[in-house]
This record gives sequence, structure tokens and C-alpha cells, in this order.
Amino acid sequence: MVYLSALGLLCGLVAHHGVFIRGEWHMRIAHIIVTHAALCIAALYFLYGSHDSWKDALAALTRISASYFSSLCTSIITYRLFFHATSSFPGPKLAGATKLWHVFHTLDSKNFIFLQRLHRKYGPVVRTVLDEGRSQTTKDVWCDVLKPYESAVFTRDVSLHKTWRRSWSQSVSNRRMDIYRPRIAALAERVSLSLLNGCAPVDVGEVMSWFSFDAMGDVLFGEDFGLISSRSLHPGIASRDKALSLLGPLEGAIWIARLGFLLNPILGWAQAWYDMLAFCEEQTRKRTQRGECLSKPDMASFFIQEHRQDSEIRDKQSRDHLLSGTMVSAVVAGSDTTRASLIVLCWFLAKYPIHAERVRSEIRDDENIDTMPHLNGVINEVLRLVPPAMTGNSRITGPRGLEIGGIFNPPFTKVTAPKYPIMRMESAFMFPDEFLPERWYSRPELILDERAFGPFGFGNRLCVGKALARAELGCIAMALLKRFSIRFTPGYDPSTM
Repeated sequence: MVYLSALGLLCGLVAHHGVFIRGEWHMRIAHIIVTHAALCIAALYFLYGSHDSWKDALAALTRISASYFSSLCTSIITYRLFFHATSSFPGPKLAGATKLWHVFHTLDSKNFIFLQRLHRKYGPVVRTVLDEGRSQTTKDVWCDVLKPYESAVFTRDVSLHKTWRRSWSQSVSNRRMDIYRPRIAALAERVSLSLLNGCAPVDVGEVMSWFSFDAMGDVLFGEDFGLISSRSLHPGIASRDKALSLLGPLEGAIWIARLGFLLNPILGWAQAWYDMLAFCEEQTRKRTQRGECLSKPDMASFFIQEHRQDSEIRDKQSRDHLLSGTMVSAVVAGSDTTRASLIVLCWFLAKYPIHAERVRSEIRDDENIDTMPHLNGVINEVLRLVPPAMTGNSRITGPRGLEIGGIFNPPFTKVTAPKYPIMRMESAFMFPDEFLPERWYSRPELILDERAFGPFGFGNRLCVGKALARAELGCIAMALLKRFSIRFTPGYDPSTM
């Protein structure tokens, strides 16, 4: 009947303009599903009273539902394409209509390459995905991915970030780094020694997985996992890799990830994510049971101490979620992103033997990285050309909006400054796609705008693990180059990196 279709159309318009256009809904997936299911049941019961059978009532409900969802989607797309404050921004039209367009184009987890293509086509400011949040925060909704777990890294709570960042900063302070650095160097030396036997090609990805995971375990939990000695991969690595591969393409549509978590007991879609959380919680439990270890300081001691001190202001479940979330953040940042940079470092040393030789000539017995300008230049170029986080996190503009490059971004607009394209801009670096370590010490004229170099972020959001990451890169480079010349395996195509 016509009136049923009209009712559905009206309900769709009301739902969009009265409900969904206001606020953030990625954390309310369950509420949305339950509410719609309850309304459908109530409508079916009401319709049965005016129809001859349940079959006729169900058919009427189907017509209403089809009209409702058609109206809702049409209203949303029309608003986004023609009436939203960013509708005039350059960019693909489908990107403005739905976030699923961006997800589809980044299923291979190469968002950084995709964004670079968009910037080259549309200019410095591109509309890629739409966020209709109305939050006062400056952090993106992606930081809710760990909920109910939290950490200083993944929180939109400014006060929590400020409080827990102190624990992170103290755990990797200069004083602590003086303790960690020799231990990292010892692990790097063990990697080098483990490769002495035999002359067969080496899987650098696997070797760097051993090293980065052992280094993470040593610095974070006070003991490594013995991967270098056993020359094997830990099950936690597989869980971490699979979990991150699931989340990679969903940066622009976090609601899909939240829906996957909700349906995991039924579909098992996100089981790898829960396996990774279980691994981190188990390691946290073991570390807590060991108590304070003064002979081998680690980062976890600061997090555990903070967990205990918060007992007066937080309930136990909230504190446990915060501690577990912190450990998850530290495990991922300390093993996955660092591993990627270590692999890239070896790739560049193999591609440019001349730079490997120059680094080798700098190596002295004291192994002080600060006195090795070419090694530091190599590390900087590795981080510039292939940053640990290719895209980086997004932010949401405040209530007054934000002007960037002469273009005003409306209030509550999601803004991303992708690191990979930015650090290859011709306006910031001469020969931006070339590997030139000298630009960082002997040829500063090759850097046109040093503000473009930010592999670890800036300001109070600067990655606190910067010193750790640079120490691991420096130590592994010295340990390998003291004993080996690094070359590609015959038949390997460097362009596949």
C-alpha cells in the first residue's frame, strides 16, 4: 500500500535528520541493532491487527522497512554530497558519499599509496572520507578501537592521556634508555652471531621478528621470549599480525570493526584480535606476579605502579582495562612498527652498498650512535621514505574549525596529515624520492622544510618510543654491518618491497 511506503520514507528522513546526523554512533552498534529489532517486532504486532494473517503483516513490514532504509540512505548520501560543510572540497564524489568507498580501495592495507595518488590528483587538501561527529575532542574515533580497553595512546580523554603519558615518559626517560640501550645492543649482537653459521639466504622479515619481539619483551616485561636463540616465531606474533591486518583497511570506518567485535561470538571474524588481547593480558599477569625486579628495570613496572595508585579514583575493572590496553599498545608499537622499520633499514642497506660501507667505517668500539652522522642520516632517510606509521592518526577539528593552507576546515571535521606523502613532497625535500642520508648532516640544503619530517609525530603527541626505536635501528645496523655485507638474494626484485 502507498501509505506504508510513505510511512517508511518519512521514518527514514526523521531517523537521519533527527538522530543519526547528530553525534557519534560507532560505539552504539548494539543499541542501533537492538532498537531497530524492537521496533520491527512492535510494528509487526501492530500490523497484524490490521491484516488477515502474519504473512500479510510481514509483507507490509517488509515494504515499510525497504522504504525506510532507502529513504535513510538516500537522505544521508544527498546531505553528504550537496549540503555537508565539506561538500565543496576537491576529491572523489563517492568518497564523500560513503566511507565504504575508501575501505574498498584500501583492502590491501596500502592506504598511504592510495592517499598519495589522491593528493597528486586533487591537490594538498582532499576530501576522502566523511565523519559527522559532534565531539569536542581533538582525537579521531579510531582511538575507540580498543574499548573497553584504554591507554595513553588509544584514548580520547585528554586528562587520562596527560596522566598516563607521564608513566610512558618515565619508562623511556634518558636515564632508563641508558639502561635499556646495552640490553638492546646485546640482543642485536645475538642476532648477528646467530647468522654466522651457514651462507644460505636469510629471511630478513623473520629475523627482525625475532629481534623486535625479543627486544619488546626485554624492555617492556623484563625478559625476552628467546626467539633469537630458538630461531622461531612466537604464536603471539601470528595473532598480532592477523589482528592488525583485519583492522588496517578499516581506519576510515571504525564502526565495521566494532560490528565485527560485536558479532565475533557468532562469526569469529575478530578472533585474532581477542587472541592478541589474551596474549598481552597473560604476559601482564606473569609480570605482575613477579613483582618489582630492581636488577632488570622495565617499562611495565611504571604501568603496574600507576595501576595500583589509581585504586582510589578508579574501580578495579576500569584499572585492569587501562593496564591491559597500555600493554597492548606497548606490544604493538614495540614489536610491529619497529619490525617494519628494521626490515626497511636492511632493504636500503642492501640496495645502496655504498651507504652500508660508510656506516661500517663509522663503527667504533664504544658504539655511540650519536657520534655516527651517516648512520643517523641513514636512519632518518629510512624513517622519512618509509615511516613506521605510513598514514598516521587523524584528528577532529574543534568548535571553531581549523584553517590549513588557506582552506578552512569546518568544526568537527576529521583531518588526516598522511606521513608518507608529506615526507615525499617536493616543497619539503629536494629529490624527495631519493635515498640521500647526507641531507641530514652534510647537505642540509636538500631539506627545504624540516617541519615535514615527523615520523614519530609532534608536540605532546610525539611517540614516547622514539628513542627506543632509533636505538634498535642503530644497534641492529652496527651489529650486522660489523660482520656481514647485506645483499639481495639472487632473483629478488627490489620493487616488490
